[in-house]
Amino acid sequence: MELRVSKEYAGFRLDVFLRAHFLDFSRAWIQKLIKKGNARINNKPASASKKLIATDIVSFDAELPPEISLEPDGSLDEKIKVIFENEDFLVIDKPSGISSHPSQSEKERTIVNWLLFHYPPIKSVGDFLEKENIRPGIVHRLDKDTSGAMVVAKNQKMFLHLKKQFQNHTVEKKYVALVNGSPKEDSGKIDLNIARSKSDPTKNTCPTAGAAAVKSKTEGRYALTYWKVLKKYPDHSLLEVMPKTGRMHQIRVHLKAISLPVSGDKKYGIKGKDPKHLGRMFLHAEYLSFKNLYGEKMSFSAPVPDDLKLVLKNLPFVIT
Repeated sequence: MELRVSKEYAGFRLDVFLRAHFLDFSRAWIQKLIKKGNARINNKPASASKKLIATDIVSFDAELPPEISLEPDGSLDEKIKVIFENEDFLVIDKPSGISSHPSQSEKERTIVNWLLFHYPPIKSVGDFLEKENIRPGIVHRLDKDTSGAMVVAKNQKMFLHLKKQFQNHTVEKKYVALVNGSPKEDSGKIDLNIARSKSDPTKNTCPTAGAAAVKSKTEGRYALTYWKVLKKYPDHSLLEVMPKTGRMHQIRVHLKAISLPVSGDKKYGIKGKDPKHLGRMFLHAEYLSFKNLYGEKMSFSAPVPDDLKLVLKNLPFVIT
């Protein structure tokens, strides 16, 4: 696999750059592969600490860590609800606490393991990593602690059809998020570029944070999120959030950039500000809409789960 280094990654170490592109791999595993000779820069051997410059071409022979399991697993049947299914795709209501696919940190009991148990042919659907397909049927991902509507392709034609819609930002998505704090306005948009953190490739950041609604043309990748207030509480606000682009952790990073971090977010949130009895991140994918193979618009909803409803019920009175 060849990767061209963009301006966003100029100055990154080779191992950090590869970690940012292969989030399923630990940095230690990537360093092991580099030492083995699986990575080259401009067709020349390179060390893990080599700093990259824009336009470098990184060649990487990725190998799956032996501990990642792609074994079928039906033990999640009681937790995963199928909202809709036909011969081309299915839409599930993904529960919080379950990863979309295996990684070195989540080796088993993922959505992919469940899919392989119920839909064995799906193993040949998707983008392939060398000889292995670590994400069969997976067109988009929800973070482990995010719940809600998620579409899975059951054949390659639908996979490519959905992938194009996500790439063209024509898929409509709506999330419900409880945030710490209260915005001055009732609605707004966040038009801030998102870039990978140089210190931690598993995190993103807004290079222009603090300059609200200012689009940086020099750092990061363009990202756009709309939001509106559903309810206000003394110390929190319930928002409907509509991301128009699909950057990693986009909603979480954008809301943090305007000082409204998602409640319960351990990576981007603020300790000590979350509501009592909140056991996970309060972010739920409530609505998803896309076109099927015949050009028909398909829309699906996943109701807010009971654990999040209980948190809202226990919050102080609503500010009118």
